[in-house]
Amino acid sequence: MKLTRVNKIPKTEIVHYYSEGNIIKSKFNKVDVVYNNFKCKISLPIKIYERFFGLFRLTRRALRLDKCNVFPSEDKLVIIRQGKVYSYDLNTNTLKLTLQLVNCRNILHQSMCRTKEGNLFFGEYGNNGDRKPVNIYKSSNNGISWELIYQFKSGEVKHIHGCYYDPFEDKVWTLTGDFENENIIMKSDESFTENIRIGDGSQTYRAVSLFFEKDYVHWIMDSPIERSYHYKMNRDNYKVDKKSGFPGPVWYLKYLKEGYYLAATSVEIGEGVLENNASLFISKDLENWTLLKKFKKDILPMRYFKWGVIGFADGKQSINDFILHFEALKKVDGKSYIFKLETQYAE
Repeated sequence: MKLTRVNKIPKTEIVHYYSEGNIIKSKFNKVDVVYNNFKCKISLPIKIYERFFGLFRLTRRALRLDKCNVFPSEDKLVIIRQGKVYSYDLNTNTLKLTLQLVNCRNILHQSMCRTKEGNLFFGEYGNNGDRKPVNIYKSSNNGISWELIYQFKSGEVKHIHGCYYDPFEDKVWTLTGDFENENIIMKSDESFTENIRIGDGSQTYRAVSLFFEKDYVHWIMDSPIERSYHYKMNRDNYKVDKKSGFPGPVWYLKYLKEGYYLAATSVEIGEGVLENNASLFISKDLENWTLLKKFKKDILPMRYFKWGVIGFADGKQSINDFILHFEALKKVDGKSYIFKLETQYAE
């Protein structure tokens, strides 16, 4: 089995969306868009100090100036940077500030969802040491405006890892963290008036991403505190089965259209981090996982220069054409590549 690097994407720190010739990518405050016959370059507002510190990868990394989220929805883009949520109109090339976040600078990659009805959802992801209330926002007009649709009370959770649309039940699943009693998996209708909380708040239910099947929901723990495992939950009775173990917390998951699944571990600090590598795994049945490649953590201190992370991009991708982008990993930090798989799984 072999993970093959096809091309480096130039002048790119993060690829937000990639599918069928469309690509949305960013570096610092610059966003490049090729999407559904639209093509544009966007310069996001920056503060005076960013003009200097944004020139260098190390200072962008230390000050989190590279962090940005871009989510396409019809002819609009939702862009989140430095606590501000923008709507970008691809028809008129205009940028509008729509929301100021309270407990959040940015959200995690792939953590905003769009439902079949066209509603958008995301939750606040921030340090929140004081455990203030944490909000979930909804937009019914492609991000032009937002409403606070749900709020976790003060002390309930640290932050929200993501909101994910489940096409089988037509529900939105919200994942939270990080410590005892804060790890909630919640299934909701689109009005967030019917909410089912799953689990006991332990690290077992600490997850960043989900895989949905007709009869089951899957997650892999995102825990630096204890070893992370893959869990498979029966939709009917919420029974959870413990599956494979992983050498570190798993942040991001990706489904490839041929029916294969990718999972990436991160390098953090804690007893649940068993190696100094971010590792990429593949499965074709969500039962057995095979290691594809390890990416070594670089030498810079994690608390100041980020955890070692492998990221994916939104959009339908294949085993012959998919994106990985990297943070704080040796030789690939701040870079994005197109990869393909040449393995026993390839057809």
